[in-house]
Amino acid sequence: MSQLAEDKSKEADDGRLEAPLTVGAQPSQPVVPASSFWRREVTVLSALTLAFTIWYSVIFYHTISAYWFHPAWTTDDALQQVYPFHEALIPGLFDGDLITDVMGGYLAPAHYWLCYGITKLTGDPIMMSHWVMLIQVALTVGFLFAAVRFSVGTVPALFSIVWLLHTRHVMQRLTGGLPRGWGAPIFAAFLYFAFKGNHAGVLATILLGCLLNPPATMVVAVTYGMVLVWKWCASSGKERANYTRRFYSYAAASPVLLLITLAVVYQPPSIGQMVSFDVASTMPEFSRPYGRFPFIPFNPASEEIRVFGLQAFMGRFFTPARMIREWMPHLVVGSLALVAMVGLLRKRKAIPSEVLLFGCGSLTVYFLSRILAFRLYVPNRHLQIPLAIFFITAFTIGAWRAFHLTAGLVASGTSGSEEPITGGVRDSSLRVAWPSALALALVAGLVFLGSNLNLMGAMNFNYSLDKKGKVFQWLKAHTPEQALIAGHPTHIDAMQLFAARRAYVTTETTHPFYTRYYAEMKRRTEIALRAHFSASLEELVRIAEPEGIDYFVFKRTDFRPDVLPKLTFFPPFDALMKELVGRPPSDYAYRQLAQEVDLVKYPFMPFKDRESVVVDVQALKGFLATHQENR
Repeated sequence: MSQLAEDKSKEADDGRLEAPLTVGAQPSQPVVPASSFWRREVTVLSALTLAFTIWYSVIFYHTISAYWFHPAWTTDDALQQVYPFHEALIPGLFDGDLITDVMGGYLAPAHYWLCYGITKLTGDPIMMSHWVMLIQVALTVGFLFAAVRFSVGTVPALFSIVWLLHTRHVMQRLTGGLPRGWGAPIFAAFLYFAFKGNHAGVLATILLGCLLNPPATMVVAVTYGMVLVWKWCASSGKERANYTRRFYSYAAASPVLLLITLAVVYQPPSIGQMVSFDVASTMPEFSRPYGRFPFIPFNPASEEIRVFGLQAFMGRFFTPARMIREWMPHLVVGSLALVAMVGLLRKRKAIPSEVLLFGCGSLTVYFLSRILAFRLYVPNRHLQIPLAIFFITAFTIGAWRAFHLTAGLVASGTSGSEEPITGGVRDSSLRVAWPSALALALVAGLVFLGSNLNLMGAMNFNYSLDKKGKVFQWLKAHTPEQALIAGHPTHIDAMQLFAARRAYVTTETTHPFYTRYYAEMKRRTEIALRAHFSASLEELVRIAEPEGIDYFVFKRTDFRPDVLPKLTFFPPFDALMKELVGRPPSDYAYRQLAQEVDLVKYPFMPFKDRESVVVDVQALKGFLATHQENR
């Protein structure tokens, strides 16, 4: 029995709040009799929480059911990170394409091969992205539920799931099954294995995270180092020796994990070095508020933490009263401090050290990313998902533990079994759990105060197949697979994904982070804009043919007299755009195109709808030559 007591004591040290009580021992305080699994789990409170979880999950799905698993809907970032998987169905489709080489470099190996395999099975990259999103959501929900349930029980675990689904800003980061979506399941899996003290599970999570999403895994790696140091300092004897071994094994594995990460994020010299913060500070592309990537100057850290770190409580989908917006950070911090204080007064560890250190690790990486921008990813991305999961777990576990009526004691079994029956804070019967349930209800009230039901918006399903009309379907069906297609860079953003054709340049893929790549994209952007606003069809051919452009797509609405003078573009092309749109509306190549498609008279214009006109550059060249001869 002494060995059993020692094991149970270790469990209490890990934050499970279950101190040992041997048969016949006299407790120093009243012990709430432990219940069986069914009496502990099947209660009025658990039934109500389960019903609410099911209701909210159904409503949550209903808000996005028109988009999720619909082959015509995706998110804007998928336009750059999903289209490379057309290669799984049409090998060699994008061979030698500079844009695809760079976009593919953002896809970590485990993510790439998982998506490649699912694309093979589904036959469609867009449907693949929906399945990957489902996997990411399921893993996040599953690991978060398991982590909170292991720590305090089923009722708070269900509560945490509702809160996660309610945090729309986090959930929409998973939309489209992109690499960034792996951050949430990586964080949830880490907390689960950390709570269990499963060293191998944590290392496996970090290893897999390096192959899925290195920026998110950096938070986990830093946090786990903190956890091991903290546990070593807080332990003694055999337990300290155990943490010493874990620390040494983690230290030995770290160089390997670092090398794997460096290999994953490596980009070839052909695309150039990543821009430094000093260089980026001089580039209008990064300037706020009009740059394509408006990051610099950075917002104050306090402002970014308020905006991105408190999204578990409020965000842009619901606008609470001004006083609530101003006081919400103080309410959140004060409430968390109150939970911790109640735990201290009741001599129990309300918030697990793993959770607190996870919050510290997130902030550490965030501030490092501000110092080392952009080499450690965009700084605010280290706040959005990590701090949301931190607050969800800290408040849910802390409120339940701090206010539960039991002292976390475990009554020994009287049936002669050597294994004691456990109950403690896991007991969700109202007689011992009603204060915890009330505490969670108050937390829910605070969340509702800042964000209402948060069931608004399409969860970032913001790009559809017909957003620009039928042009992409037509191009996919009627142009050669190796065709190079140009147009207004923003208008043809979906070219690679929806048409499965090479794009000369698009706004979505014109990333300014790598010097040589961006220099080429800048060159192409200027050429595309000059071609789009060319003064004559002859000028269009002179611009497009040397670049190997096979088809050019005009955006029709740009040439409306009321629209043309107001057109702008991201810096540094704003001055060029002002120059190009300064001519009279009749002085553009677009105005020389036929009113209707007539392949006999005008073989160079095979497609036209309300949004777009497609010009076959070689056919136009031949037409102009023939027309010139006839003159």
